[in-house]
Amino acid sequence: MLSASENQHNRGIKAGSLLLAGLFLICQQSISVAAEKSAADSEPQRLAGQIDQFIRAAHQREQVQIAPRASDAEFMRRVYLDLSGKIPPVAEVHQFLADTTPDKRSQLIERLLASPGFVVHFTSLWREILIPEAGTDPFARQQVPEFEAWLRTQLRNDTSYAALAQAIIAAPFDQDAAQAETMEPTPRAFYVAKQLKPESLAASTSRAFLGVRIECAQCHDHPFDTWKQEQFWKFAAFFANIDQSQQNNLITGFGLREVTGKPAIKIPDTNRLVEASFLNGKEIDWEQNQRGARERLSEWITSSQNPYFAKASVNRIWSLFFGRGIVDPVDDFSATNPASHPELLDTMARAFQQHDYDLKYLIREITNSETYQLTSRQTDPSQSRAEWYGKMPTRGLTSEQIFANLVQATGFFRQTTETDPRLIAGGTNSPQTEIYELFQSEAENQLEPRATILQALALMNGTFITNATSLEESDVFTAIVDFPGQSVEQKIEAFYLSTLSRPPTSAEQNRLKSYITASEDQTDAYANLFWALLNSSEFLLNH
Repeated sequence: MLSASENQHNRGIKAGSLLLAGLFLICQQSISVAAEKSAADSEPQRLAGQIDQFIRAAHQREQVQIAPRASDAEFMRRVYLDLSGKIPPVAEVHQFLADTTPDKRSQLIERLLASPGFVVHFTSLWREILIPEAGTDPFARQQVPEFEAWLRTQLRNDTSYAALAQAIIAAPFDQDAAQAETMEPTPRAFYVAKQLKPESLAASTSRAFLGVRIECAQCHDHPFDTWKQEQFWKFAAFFANIDQSQQNNLITGFGLREVTGKPAIKIPDTNRLVEASFLNGKEIDWEQNQRGARERLSEWITSSQNPYFAKASVNRIWSLFFGRGIVDPVDDFSATNPASHPELLDTMARAFQQHDYDLKYLIREITNSETYQLTSRQTDPSQSRAEWYGKMPTRGLTSEQIFANLVQATGFFRQTTETDPRLIAGGTNSPQTEIYELFQSEAENQLEPRATILQALALMNGTFITNATSLEESDVFTAIVDFPGQSVEQKIEAFYLSTLSRPPTSAEQNRLKSYITASEDQTDAYANLFWALLNSSEFLLNH
């Protein structure tokens, strides 16, 4: 038997061992937590998550009640329109809705970014941004095919946005008509559409790539901002060395010429001659090397030191997905027009720079954010302010999207995703030309779609819709109505999926079933249903 002192000694050893074991465990846990924290700190957070953090902080500050997440059908239609320019095929809707993979939304985004439809759609978007004159000026419209061919190549090759901007600003002019058939397309249409006028080129370049409306200082100092008339003309001087004397070459777009020497321009109605200067006032050493003025300008605009380019770029891209910019209008960065979310704008601009101005990277992060994936249904009055993104804003569609949706939904006018639909058109009386001209929008953002009586009449009574909802002309209508063995409910659902990319609600299904079964001519009743869906706001908006 152990003595009392020995028992006490053993208990002390055991207690000490337990204490050491406990301390060891605590140390191990501390090391593990520290290691996890270190790993988390060293791994940069995805931009999508940062976007959501900034928007959620604004929700708390502004007391905005966030809307629920969009349904799979709502999200699929939205992202298809935003990335490929048209609604999804019915077969893909079925497949996506049945998919139970947790990351199926991210997978869909990747498929669309890699699709030919992405190249075609974003070619159309950038062409509208860079050559808006093509919508109203027949002369500018002649330059569209080559410019779009060039843009498609850049997007297909994943050219960085900075490199794309540099190539446009410093576009070569040494190509003649004889060389055109053997040489690659160029972006010189940006210059030809502006008729080589330095003041027009300065204003367009500043708006498109810097988000600055410097043309307000063309005739006098800007009344509300810091820009001076002299600054405008110093910026315009970068384009003053382009020879404007060859009008025939301007019309054809070939044989344009740029003279050498220090660029300078005379301010109209004055005797002042000013030399080219960047908007930040930095002096240029023209004797340093022989690079052209426009090449130097392109390098300054896309420089990481330029405070405007990255912010203006991400702001414009953001507007394509939310209908408005963080600075809105997107080309009006000024002291009197502050950003709604300045920290978010700065963060996205830095990330865009760090990823070498990769357009797909930025688009991927925006569309993967929960902010983008909210429903557009308003569930609380606090969601009505679009700039706080409490819900997804409802947006108008471009004329190209409207026509592409009609084609996809009806199968009436065949078109491939590899080709720009503008180049398929058969003359000025073709259906797509009619749609393009009627639905051209001059609104500053997509949140202000302006419907007209002529647009409504074209959709309600136009030849295209009439034929697209007839048994004789429409592939989709015929396939649904004549498909053997389908019930009335299945046919109603097929019409909904082909137009609205979602199944009907129970209330819609019951009401329409009663209408169709009670009709003497069910084919005519189905045609009325199809017509109503094609003319609905839900079909003509992105939401």
